Amino acid sequence: MKKILVLFILSYGQLVALDKESTLNFYQHIFTAITSAHPVFVYVEDPEYREVFLQADKILLAKRMKGADVLLLTSKAMLEKVLHQKELHLQEVKKPLLFATDYHILKASKEVIGAFYWKKGRAQLLFVKSRLKAHGIVLSSEYQKFIIDEL
Repeated sequence: MKKILVLFILSYGQLVALDKESTLNFYQHIFTAITSAHPVFVYVEDPEYREVFLQADKILLAKRMKGADVLLLTSKAMLEKVLHQKELHLQEVKKPLLFATDYHILKASKEVIGAFYWKKGRAQLLFVKSRLKAHGIVLSSEYQKFIIDEL
């Protein structure tokens, strides 16, 4: 029985590591597609995402929102915080792109250009055409099927 339990725990650890690695690969591809910055400075408050991004070679974690290329929004509370900060800094030349980990966050604000999230165990990637256009972002052909006209 102990052997089965140990085997299960080790298998689960491998599965979690694989999930983190695939998540990291998705975000590295997405963020390098939406910004010309290399490496891409990403600000995210969620500790799990921060841990995943520490392993990245194309993504560096920004310590503050200001100076980040992309703000990864993992909750509506963070969205509200970010939108409040953007109002305070309207005159900034370089404004970070907003990207979400949840469909509802994407739908909640026209400032958010896209989202990568899980629905019924399947990865979902969406970009909103008008929002990409507002930021002057043209995605490569591999991402065209993920662009929608409206929510």
